[in-house]
Amino acid sequence: MRALRLGTSWGGLLSGPLAWAISTQLNYSLVHWQCNRQVQVVLPVALLLAVFSLLGGALSWRAKRQGGAAFKPERTRNTERFVADLGMLAAPLFALVIIMQGSAALILDECLR
Repeated sequence: MRALRLGTSWGGLLSGPLAWAISTQLNYSLVHWQCNRQVQVVLPVALLLAVFSLLGGALSWRAKRQGGAAFKPERTRNTERFVADLGMLAAPLFALVIIMQGSAALILDECLR
């Protein structure tokens, strides 16, 4: 709960690549199921995982806004700020990649081989 309240500097760095990896694997594994049932699930899953990536970026933003504890050395605070900045930049980038991969389901037919 503390991580949700204060944020974690590495939230955006972990959530973006994790969501992208899950999205890529689901895109490949759901093709046969989606073709047999004629139900579009790739795009909603992609949107859900993009939101997950952006939530990780929001955790990084909160951690940067909190600034870090005063008892930590300056070097540690600078490192946490740097990681938070990277997380805030990486999370929207991975969300965009996930949405672009998911949007291919709008154009391509899943039953073509």
